[in-house]
Amino acid sequence: MELAATIGPNGVNFHPGSHGGAGYNAIFPQAVSAIQRVLERSPQGLCLLLENMAHMGRHISAIFNELGRILRAVDSSRLRVCLDTQHAFVAGYDLTTKPGIDAMIDEFDRDVVVNSLSALHANDSKRPCVSSVGRHDYTGEGFISEEGFAAIMGNEAFHDVPFLLEVPGFASLYEKAKGPDRKNIDILKNIHQSLGMAA
Repeated sequence: MELAATIGPNGVNFHPGSHGGAGYNAIFPQAVSAIQRVLERSPQGLCLLLENMAHMGRHISAIFNELGRILRAVDSSRLRVCLDTQHAFVAGYDLTTKPGIDAMIDEFDRDVVVNSLSALHANDSKRPCVSSVGRHDYTGEGFISEEGFAAIMGNEAFHDVPFLLEVPGFASLYEKAKGPDRKNIDILKNIHQSLGMAA
């Protein structure tokens, strides 16, 4: 957080981690206390962004109720949420259709509060819905698909939320994928523009 304050972002994103086999309820007080300590010792004005997980193994906060409990217990306007589309999808939230996304937003608003959403990791998925496996795919080529991202962008809950990519870059014949690249970004921009929205 101190390093981030020197380069000027609005916040630092983090994964809430694992309960190590003890279960969510057992680790909950420790998670809340740790986040409170970090915020107390961090430069003012900088937020922490709690990310939802993929429900792999012993991850905590794969379901929105767990995210919401942490936010309410920490009770700080400086604790916000980053929603990862791939993690939500494999945790059981259907992001491929408008009804599925509407249902997810309704649950998110009930358990977390939409106003706490500060960023979106716009990642496609190599694994199907409810698989509980965190594997990101090229934009539009995974199980969420371009149609899914069009439905996501069409939901007003995401209109003012920055989209960040954590996907493989499209590799050429001569090199390995190197992470988010212009092609992935252009795919998202084209979907956005097809909905009649400014890039």
